[in-house]
Amino acid sequence: MIKKTTLFLTVLLAAISLNAQLNMTLLGQLSYPGSRGDLSDIWGYVDGMGNEYAIVGLENGTSIVDVTNPASPVEIFYSPGANTIWRDMKVWNQHAYITNEGNNGLKIIDMTNITPTPGSITAGDVYQYTGSTYPFSSAHDIYIDENGYAYIMGADNGLGGAIILDLNVDPKNPVEVGRYNDFYLHDGMARGDTLWGGAINDGFFAVIDVSNKAAPVTMATQSTPSFFTHNCWISDDGTKLFTTDEVSNAYLGSYDVSNLSNITELDRIQSNPGSQVIPHNTFVLGDYLVTSYYRDGVTIHDISNPSIMVEVGNYDTSPQFSGNGFNGCWGVYPYLPSG
Repeated sequence: MIKKTTLFLTVLLAAISLNAQLNMTLLGQLSYPGSRGDLSDIWGYVDGMGNEYAIVGLENGTSIVDVTNPASPVEIFYSPGANTIWRDMKVWNQHAYITNEGNNGLKIIDMTNITPTPGSITAGDVYQYTGSTYPFSSAHDIYIDENGYAYIMGADNGLGGAIILDLNVDPKNPVEVGRYNDFYLHDGMARGDTLWGGAINDGFFAVIDVSNKAAPVTMATQSTPSFFTHNCWISDDGTKLFTTDEVSNAYLGSYDVSNLSNITELDRIQSNPGSQVIPHNTFVLGDYLVTSYYRDGVTIHDISNPSIMVEVGNYDTSPQFSGNGFNGCWGVYPYLPSG
């Protein structure tokens, strides 16, 4: 959860130094009125003209913000939704897909005609999807792979594993193709024929073969340092995996997953040892991990040697809070082409 009503926009600036450190500088921010509630996750989108947008989860809906000029972010669209502190979103084929743990299933926003002008998208561009073979009204997380398959995780269907949707035929009308139901998955990501899922209640990540999406198969599991596996992200070469545990004083973990019969932990690191701070979501950006770390804000770790992870940058989005608690930074999106 998060107790913060400001969207902070940061930029990664490469500082030329002996340590080749990466750090962050605040360029702009957008504050929301208290009636919008607390903020949750965030993702990004780029239109055909190169304009950049943030898609922001609010407690009572979804906000789309033009961040092309990061010093002056402007909300261009707001879509109300079920009241909940949990929202997650991803983008595929000019459409945004938003899950929530309230009601109404999956929100789909057609952004084909989006421009930085308010009114370029309207309520008529919003659709809802709740499934049929695997119906659901709430879900914690969504991931969309490079082939246009969406994985709806933590839904109120079965054990809450992953409902798999094909978005290619019609992005507004997903096609159900399968369900993974071995474990509850709180979060995860997929690449190729493999889904990497955070089985948070079981304390491990699960490695799942989804080559046959009608019948996914668990290939391996691996416990994480604090046994509360929240999210995981695979390295660009597919041989290393990085995880977070969403509990106080937890670690970022790195693993060699090149041999699923012998997964090996390589390193674990805390952003602020002894402070009781909680990590949340981590993402691989080349040789770096970019992590939302609740009361420590955004952290950057050098993972060029995944056996020795090194923190090389950070930005505290809520310096008035420290230690254990969920105030601060829920999510961070590091993939906009502007850097």
